[in-house]
Amino acid sequence: MPNPYKLPVWLLCATMLTSAPAYAEPEKQTDTPPPAAVAAPMKAAGFSLDDAIAKALVQSPRLKAFGSGVAAAKGEQRQAGAWVNPEVGVEAENVAGQGAYKGFDSAEVTVGVTQEITIGGKISARESIAGKGLEIASLDEQAATLDVIRDVTTAYADVVAAEENVRLATEQKELAVDVLKSVSVRVGAAAAPLIQKSRAEVERSTATIALDKANRERDISRKKLAALMGEERFTLPLDSAAFYAIAKPEAASLEEKLKANPDLVKLNSSLEQSKARLELEQANAIPDPRLSVGLRDFRDSGDQAFIVGVSLPIPVFNANRGNIEKARHEVSRTEMDNRQLALNTSADLTQAHERMENAYVQAETLKTEILPSADKAFRLAREGYGLGRFPYLEVLDAQRSLFGVKQQQIEAIREFHTAKAQVERLTATRLSALQKSGENHE
Repeated sequence: MPNPYKLPVWLLCATMLTSAPAYAEPEKQTDTPPPAAVAAPMKAAGFSLDDAIAKALVQSPRLKAFGSGVAAAKGEQRQAGAWVNPEVGVEAENVAGQGAYKGFDSAEVTVGVTQEITIGGKISARESIAGKGLEIASLDEQAATLDVIRDVTTAYADVVAAEENVRLATEQKELAVDVLKSVSVRVGAAAAPLIQKSRAEVERSTATIALDKANRERDISRKKLAALMGEERFTLPLDSAAFYAIAKPEAASLEEKLKANPDLVKLNSSLEQSKARLELEQANAIPDPRLSVGLRDFRDSGDQAFIVGVSLPIPVFNANRGNIEKARHEVSRTEMDNRQLALNTSADLTQAHERMENAYVQAETLKTEILPSADKAFRLAREGYGLGRFPYLEVLDAQRSLFGVKQQQIEAIREFHTAKAQVERLTATRLSALQKSGENHE
């Protein structure tokens, strides 16, 4: 049978070993305190994941930036339907000349207004582009919200795992000190060689280093969680109960749940926006006429007359063909990019769900099968060592394996929560609840 956890063979067979008469009921304990290495994980209430998510959604600078992006898109939409401003002009003819045209006596002064008339559906195309831009900005804000929730969930699991590793490292150090005392008693009584004491001292020093490393990693993970919540530091105790309360993943309707993903919802808006840009470039190939209306004043006779004019650019040198071709290829590229993103998202969801299932199976196997065997094997090794039946190396090996299993359990549960956060991100699991909450507060 393959050994995926890379544990000693004796540990995998610990259940059979514990049934042997010589180990089932030791005669007595000498110089060996009760084993204290298998205390249940502490599950005290504290700052919950929901508290962390709520604080991040309120204080995250990243979400505030996306909110500004939505406001900017609204401004662009408001501007899209605006017409070109009219031009007011004043023109004077027959002035400062010679003879009869000297001075302003024979001047002809024209005051007029010129307006460019936007035709060809340019305004409607711009409004369509801006409208789709607002949809995209809103969906980007939703996606960023889900990203923050995923990142906070992952960081929260990292902090809880780091806290549990600190607890485990503390427990391991205390056990190493306890074992050192037990070995020192036996060495002092000439019941064990001096080298066993040296090894126990090395193990205690190693446990001290491991505890120091665990503390530093906890501080780093707390700093990351604080940054995601928009704070400088975070010191509140966490609620570790939910960390260990994992449930078997459900595989039903995963692809159906993808339809709520704002990244995928945005694909249609992006395609429609690129088509609207093509329509705008095609409309730009038709020049906009300019209408002029004015009043001319004849100074020499005192008469006045209206002036009306129309001008239309001739699209000889610039028919906007290059921009039309560019916009048409942008539509094709958007279609292909959307197709690839949909495929990638589906693959990411499958991968995240598989990671979630694998982590669950590993965590449950460690909890129900391997950890009890490792616990019992360590207890029997300590008792057997106290009775002189096992060498110290057996105790040391059993101790390392036990704590290795516990660390694997913590890592498997952390991986479960990380993969679950990704699944919930891709399926927008929390989005509907957030939208309902927002509606209730309006």
